[in-house]
Amino acid sequence: MTWNRNAGIEITELSEPLTETGPFYTDVQAGDIVYYNPMESITIIYAHTSSVPTLTYMGRITSDLDDFEDLPDTIDMRIELQ
Repeated sequence: MTWNRNAGIEITELSEPLTETGPFYTDVQAGDIVYYNPMESITIIYAHTSSVPTLTYMGRITSDLDDFEDLPDTIDMRIELQ
């Protein structure tokens, strides 16, 4: 998937929406992976950022978040479940 940087987050838009019924949460922390349903996107939060009430928690990054700081503005990246 192609990811784009925006204010402490990496975003990738999906070709079609995920089925989404909530629950939604707003306590976003660095390291969270969330689904943002208004834009049908998956977002990796790697730095402090504000939240919106339409996020669904999907998982958490367990590696060093500092690695995200040096990524280019656009990058192809794969998420794997371990």
